[in-house]
Amino acid sequence: MNIAFITLGCPKNLVDTEVMLGLLDEAGHRLVAEPDGADVAVINTCSFIAAAVQESSDVVRHCLELKAAGRLARVVVAGCLSQRYGDELFHSLLGVDGVVGCSHFESIVEAVEQTWAGKRVLLLGPPVAIYDHTSPRILGTPSHLAYIKIAEGCDNACSYCTIPTLRGSLRSRALDSIIAEAEELRASGVVEASLIAQDTTAYGTDIAPKGMLTELLVALAGTGLPWIRLLYTHPARVSEELIEIMNSIPAIVPYIDLPIQHISDALLRRMGRRTSGSEILQLIERIRSQIPEISIRSSVIVGFPGETAEDFEELVSFIREGMIEHLGIFEYSPEPGTRAAGFEGQVSSETASARARLLILEMEGLARRRARRLKGVRMRVLVDSVAETATARTPGQAWEIDSVVQISLHPGSVRPTPGAFVDVAITGGDEFDLSAELID
Repeated sequence: MNIAFITLGCPKNLVDTEVMLGLLDEAGHRLVAEPDGADVAVINTCSFIAAAVQESSDVVRHCLELKAAGRLARVVVAGCLSQRYGDELFHSLLGVDGVVGCSHFESIVEAVEQTWAGKRVLLLGPPVAIYDHTSPRILGTPSHLAYIKIAEGCDNACSYCTIPTLRGSLRSRALDSIIAEAEELRASGVVEASLIAQDTTAYGTDIAPKGMLTELLVALAGTGLPWIRLLYTHPARVSEELIEIMNSIPAIVPYIDLPIQHISDALLRRMGRRTSGSEILQLIERIRSQIPEISIRSSVIVGFPGETAEDFEELVSFIREGMIEHLGIFEYSPEPGTRAAGFEGQVSSETASARARLLILEMEGLARRRARRLKGVRMRVLVDSVAETATARTPGQAWEIDSVVQISLHPGSVRPTPGAFVDVAITGGDEFDLSAELID
């Protein structure tokens, strides 16, 4: 069959797609780029927040329209939307041929082949599965970079979050399995591996009392991967040992994804984040004092129930300090089944949107000032793609999450290749990206 995949949501979802692609390829099916004209479209969905549910629903409807027009034969919905609303999807959208929950992604071949045989398929169950190094996988990233999912599920129970319901309790992969996967990726030409999980700093806490992340990082450094990036850390679990390991191993890029969600003590308590505003400030100061060149990505939620004008101003003041290089800004939406959905003091969507816009403006101003400060600075960057210009990233920029470096290419000059490390001089930038020239 000709099978098209559409993947929505986070890198963790992308890894599930890559395993499903590997399984379907291994079974002899052909993978095509577009659902229009395909035999089967598989939509690996997200349902983390209301906006993600809406996006996933829109894509499912689009594929059903293609099916109704005779331009697509079968539609299979997988991932988080299926895990959250599987029975409802199956019984209300009769045009959907298959519904596959998060723990059945490894049954995708069976699901697709049964739908092709004319059966409607519903595969749901408790979220307990996780892939390992023996799982076939086709990368959905450029060939020189990859994600390594080191754990699945989450035990943090933040009051606003649906992830434990969708992905289950924490399940850490065996360290040897992760190292074997990293060695295989390095042998295939991967030069950057980003470690992902719902909470990477929780890795191994279900196996060993203090967790195993630092042990994993030391072992990964021995695989020869030039760049190792750490995403999705929890401020309450970033230890002194972890900071020391990041500083002492050259392969671990000076970058950390540290979602703080807010800086107000009152809101952090209501969110169930297990940190205070002062603890977050002290942590960031410790990280920067030991790793001065580090770039910090974070995320915040605006419009959380009970957020006052004073709480928001405290957050704005923190952002203005410039302690965060990259920021994801989420407008709170009350998710059914979460504790926060029943909290008093719900903030209007209009107020949340206005607050998000203010933070965006603050971050854009910080980015412009940072670009001016970097003018003339020489950096080593990783090239991701080459066209009229070369698109690259510094160690402080994660792929398809943060900004990029646009490198000017002059006629007759040597053109870098994707996956190459090159030296550049920063020439400027704006609120989005940096610009640079190659250094011979």
